[in-house]
Amino acid sequence: MPSATGLTDLREQWIQKICAGIATSVGRHHPLLDPARIVGNPSDLDLLRALLILRIAVLDARGRSTAHITGLLAKHPVFADPKPDADQLTSLVEHVRRHVERDGLVGSVLLFGLGLRAADPESTYALLLDHWSRRSSRAATAAQVARELARHWGVEARTGEALVPLSVISLDAYSDTIWSRLEAERDAHVRHAASVALIRKGNDAHRLWLAQFPADEARHLWKLGADVAYCTAAKEHLREVSRQLRTNHALRPVIARALKLVNEQLEMLGEAIGCLSDTERDMLRARTHQERFQDACIQTFLNQSLDFRQSSPRSSFVPDAEAVHGTFGPLPWWNVIVRTAAEAEAALAAFTEGVLPLGFERDPEHRNRLLLICRKPRTESPGMQAHFVFDLDNPGHACELLLIAKRAGVPIDLYGQAHNEYDEIESTHLGTVYAHIGPELASLITEAATNALARSLPDFRNRDYDEHEGIEPLEEALRCLSRAEVEHFSSGRRIAVSSHHNLEGGIEVLSSDPPVTLSGFSRGTKRHQKTSSPRKTDIGTPLPPPRTTGFVYVQRNPAFPDMLKIGYTDLLAEDRAKNLSGTSVPFPFDVLFRAHTSRPKDVEQAVHRLLTAQRVNASKEFFRVSLDTAIEAIRRCQREVTGINSWEPIPALHRLPANDRVVLPLRAGQLFVLTAYPHLLSSSAEVLDIWMAHADGDLLEIHSTHDPGHVAGISDNDPGAYEDPVPFLDRDGTVRNGMLHGRERLVAGDRLIWFSDEEGPTDARGVVFEANASCQVTYRTSAPQRGPLGIPLLLNNPDRDLPDAMGALVKDVLALRPPRTWAPRNPQEEDGWAVAATDPQPPEHWLPQLERRRKDVRRDRP
Repeated sequence: MPSATGLTDLREQWIQKICAGIATSVGRHHPLLDPARIVGNPSDLDLLRALLILRIAVLDARGRSTAHITGLLAKHPVFADPKPDADQLTSLVEHVRRHVERDGLVGSVLLFGLGLRAADPESTYALLLDHWSRRSSRAATAAQVARELARHWGVEARTGEALVPLSVISLDAYSDTIWSRLEAERDAHVRHAASVALIRKGNDAHRLWLAQFPADEARHLWKLGADVAYCTAAKEHLREVSRQLRTNHALRPVIARALKLVNEQLEMLGEAIGCLSDTERDMLRARTHQERFQDACIQTFLNQSLDFRQSSPRSSFVPDAEAVHGTFGPLPWWNVIVRTAAEAEAALAAFTEGVLPLGFERDPEHRNRLLLICRKPRTESPGMQAHFVFDLDNPGHACELLLIAKRAGVPIDLYGQAHNEYDEIESTHLGTVYAHIGPELASLITEAATNALARSLPDFRNRDYDEHEGIEPLEEALRCLSRAEVEHFSSGRRIAVSSHHNLEGGIEVLSSDPPVTLSGFSRGTKRHQKTSSPRKTDIGTPLPPPRTTGFVYVQRNPAFPDMLKIGYTDLLAEDRAKNLSGTSVPFPFDVLFRAHTSRPKDVEQAVHRLLTAQRVNASKEFFRVSLDTAIEAIRRCQREVTGINSWEPIPALHRLPANDRVVLPLRAGQLFVLTAYPHLLSSSAEVLDIWMAHADGDLLEIHSTHDPGHVAGISDNDPGAYEDPVPFLDRDGTVRNGMLHGRERLVAGDRLIWFSDEEGPTDARGVVFEANASCQVTYRTSAPQRGPLGIPLLLNNPDRDLPDAMGALVKDVLALRPPRTWAPRNPQEEDGWAVAATDPQPPEHWLPQLERRRKDVRRDRP
């Protein structure tokens, strides 16, 4: 079994292989990377050479010019005397750039199972800097190491200072595997119980983890990950056994002791993993089936990308601008040609600020096309705008979108065109600017690209994928693309000479290095995340304050028909439009769309971030987008902000007190399980009903009330249950609410489990709500689905097989302690209980925004 020294040595050997692979594959072909030209300890020469190569690669991947990179290298003390001149440094940068284009630097060592990613030189650079700081801290003070990191390796000063305690801590926290811990246990019954759990459940988890682990040569991670897989599976098994045993059962102390041993091992593993770098922890992270599929698609695409290069790529046009998207080796890299003075002015502003906003829009004429838009608005001119067209039916375009989202940004080369003295068109490279992609946009294009690729691979959900081997059917599809279909894969970087004399300042203003993020928390110490209101999940939790709902709306004013206003309101959308239609605008605002949602402000802010590139003014809520794009963005962000992944999963309990209002956006196939205690003294709960969402975008609304007479349920045969409690979303009765396809009720003590396995059975997620009052549940859809006989599918008509993962989550909920409140489902008045469905309420009870405002009432008085 590995000792602490053993794991540390294994880590050293792994990093030495990485350094030797990079230094050998790249360094042996250039004189400046010869070991004799590098200053440093002989044992560190490969590390320094690899760091130097990766520094150039990272700067180049962020769009830094050759002149900028050589300027930084000229000040670096790593080179021995005589110091290299500008021409030699330029040659070195171009040499590294050629290797990046060919295999992403780590492409060669990737084949040896080291686990590095060709399209991510930043993570490899961060890993080696982390290792360098550990080694340097043995002979230098913390302040010296931090200064060196900031001065020569592009690490922000604050990050460098944080590395001081990190570099001196090793893997001492990990001493033995779980099997060694069991050998030291004196009680044979405890050893047997823990061993049975490890063998029955741990072996399968161990095999699954090893099959997905990308780095056979990273033996220290292999050992840590294997132990985590064993212990996690054994812990779940022991917890399940403990729940099934009676309180006074003789085996309960044995199981409790075995569970304690496993938990102690997991704590020790957590401390050891805390000593690793961010790159290593990411390699240890269990990836979902969908993530593995995406990584395999990217790898397949990169293997084929060099064949896509064309000498004359066809471009997509917007007025006076040319835009070409494509790849430069393993990196996304785009080109834009600017022609007018206004575009040149906007380009110069982009260089000065070092950023170019990027957004998206659906092509209104082609549903399977996605337009990524980079836009630099100016106050006195249209500025610069370019559309990059991605055809989702083209597997190459879909893979490129995955790559862009994975890197969270793309460099864009800007070119100016002019006629020379011979009336020939000459292109001048004005500079390169980096377009960042926010998490909302990255999530959207990842989902769009993944769905497109999944449609082209029918057995997507039934197969597991090796991200390093790629996908053979996808490889064949990419190989068979016609010339016209791959023309958008640009010639990569068309930089022959970097000249910017036509724009004063040009690329030189981009002087700051891209920040390098290293390890995120202190070695050997756990980072405690502070929250404003800590959430407890057991019965002693105080009830949360009642939640409210609002609207995210889209409005248009006839005075500026090419712009849409996207905002939120706690009132009706018409009330907000009336407030905006004052004397400052010539016409009143028209409400084009509204989405009823929880947390409307958060949804609105997410939409604004997603549509940054189309925003007319950063301080205003106006956007130049189509209505379909605005609606899609709102629904997308509503799902991200209030969907199932935004709620804390089981075993957390989300209680629904009186006057609480929650709107849950659903995906097709998501399930709900209703559980309840039949009697006040029942020892366990039972399953009452199973519900299912049948279309993406459906809504489940839960409105709680203090009076059971207000609520009604179809399954309970309550009078009036088929009537829509809120048929309209305005006071005039002209804006219909979503189609009602289900109305049910919860009573105090009921628990509703929200289940989703859209990311695969191994990544199923469950959220549980507990009713502390009577709740009215309504299910609405804008896309009604029908069964085989043409009958509409309602909420309580599930049309899919119930997955095993849902059964496991239901067992976890049934094992929870009884609820704090309880009421019978079918109460009898003679027993002193309030009877359901005896006092139906008007729509404004369920949607308070429908109540007339005071000033409206005053205006209506005669």
